[in-house]
Amino acid sequence: MRNQNKTVTLEKGRERLAKNHNPWVYSKAVKHVSDGVSDGDTVAVLDFSGSFVAWAHYNSKSGIALRLLEWDEAKYPDENWVREKVEAAVALRKRIIPEDTRIFRLIFSESDMLPGIVCDVFEKTGVLQISTPAFDRIKHQLAEIIAKAADLEAVYEKSDGDGRKIEGLPEKSGFLYGKQSVTKIVSCETSLFFGIDLEGQKTGFYADQRDNRRLFGEVAKGEVLDICAFSGAFSVYALKSGAKHAILLDISKESEALVRRNMELNSIDPSRYTFIKGDVFELLRKFSAEGKKFDSVVLDPPKLVPSNKYLEKGLRAYKDLNFNALRLVKKGGVLATFSCSGAVTLADFRSAVAFAAHDAGLELGILRQLHQAPDHPIRVSAPETEYLKGLLLKVG
Repeated sequence: MRNQNKTVTLEKGRERLAKNHNPWVYSKAVKHVSDGVSDGDTVAVLDFSGSFVAWAHYNSKSGIALRLLEWDEAKYPDENWVREKVEAAVALRKRIIPEDTRIFRLIFSESDMLPGIVCDVFEKTGVLQISTPAFDRIKHQLAEIIAKAADLEAVYEKSDGDGRKIEGLPEKSGFLYGKQSVTKIVSCETSLFFGIDLEGQKTGFYADQRDNRRLFGEVAKGEVLDICAFSGAFSVYALKSGAKHAILLDISKESEALVRRNMELNSIDPSRYTFIKGDVFELLRKFSAEGKKFDSVVLDPPKLVPSNKYLEKGLRAYKDLNFNALRLVKKGGVLATFSCSGAVTLADFRSAVAFAAHDAGLELGILRQLHQAPDHPIRVSAPETEYLKGLLLKVG
């Protein structure tokens, strides 16, 4: 079964993690690449002695030279193999997605054994992100497989961001499957409605925060401060659950229009919210100088630590943000605070928040530790798939 013409041999002793089903092999662990191997090829990964380890996709341009796919030598990862993995991902989502939700992640890369593929679903449209040359080669076939397995009418490609650049791929967007031409959709999450712009940030909406938004809506009272609001979804949940008023902060150009649209979709009167565009670091310091206080605060910043190289700097940024946010919470109020940086562990994040509380002279109680929604499953052999972590805190 093995294609002897396309093999990659690992340095001695570097096969341990791979044999334990961690899906990434870094370029420094590669000893030899056989002749004729091109970026995007499926290769047999061999240990130093020449024994089979796994099938993988190879890319010389990436720091992650090998993305491991299959450890059974008899199961070559061809189109039928891909179809089986997609169908397994669809079956899982049918079991775990609530009936009142039509916004969810269908495929979550390594967690669904399909490294380099992310696909979110909004109503009957899939939004596909491809970040590796191997799957980029077959993206039209891949879109058709996903559409048929998940009963979708259209699949839109939104392959952009740093991941594509690191893999040596250009940014691409546009419909790969179906006749749909509309890129703005209204979809439903736990009976609330949100506008999705397929040409906007990421895949159009952050489905990973679904459970955390619902929880924040349940506990948020009085005056709400929504920091790095983007679509305003946290505030929508809070206001629909009885919070009095929300102030939403974000620097992105598209955020204000998204917030306004989502408030309208959920029949929230404009008098109940205020959007302020600007740098949140500066705005939080300004609010503190003015003595402003809020009953409920949510802090959901973008990724501040892109890799381990920036960990120390990023943790200082998390500490600074949380310090300034904590000073704005009334005694007895709540703060929901998050990190979506995969390089930051929950222990790292808790430590940054603890330092922030110390410097602010505040006592905190953790009401709940928060994670990504279950349609973003965490693969035990790939700890990198646990990227979103958060804390629901009682302040004072």
